[in-house]
Amino acid sequence: MSVRNACGVVLAVLCLVACAAPTPTPQPAEPAIDLAAEEQAVRGASMAWLQAVQVKDAATIDGYFAANAASLFDGKYLEGLAAIRMNREQEWAETPDFTMEWTTTEVGVAASGDLAYERGSWVFDPDGAGAAPEEHGEYLTVWKKIGGQWKALYDAGTTIKAEEGTMEG
Repeated sequence: MSVRNACGVVLAVLCLVACAAPTPTPQPAEPAIDLAAEEQAVRGASMAWLQAVQVKDAATIDGYFAANAASLFDGKYLEGLAAIRMNREQEWAETPDFTMEWTTTEVGVAASGDLAYERGSWVFDPDGAGAAPEEHGEYLTVWKKIGGQWKALYDAGTTIKAEEGTMEG
């Protein structure tokens, strides 16, 4: 057999071996995350949370917090659901006739679909229709999707006095 023929045979064998090798099975593509739907889910969770606050449904409110949630409001830091719950019970005892409203102004969802933020403004009246003045402020909540549900992981807010206004850049 000539060198030329031997090279041809070797090349043919290599081609057959390469063609016979199993092709890797393609992995199924991850389903696309519908960020608009996730944004609406966060907005819906926020409004349901607000409704629970308005009727003082403590168990439902607790359900909107992650177990390791933290809250920071006007310099008061609370870590964990138990601390948040205890603070809420104290506030409800001090202001039993309060009213609360908040308005979401912006929601952003991470491309991963498991983290989101919510910005907005709030109005709190410590005695409802009483003589005490309303308080106004801004908030930022970081949401995390846990077990298929959006939960507040970090909730922060601050009171803005009328003379201070908002800072925009």
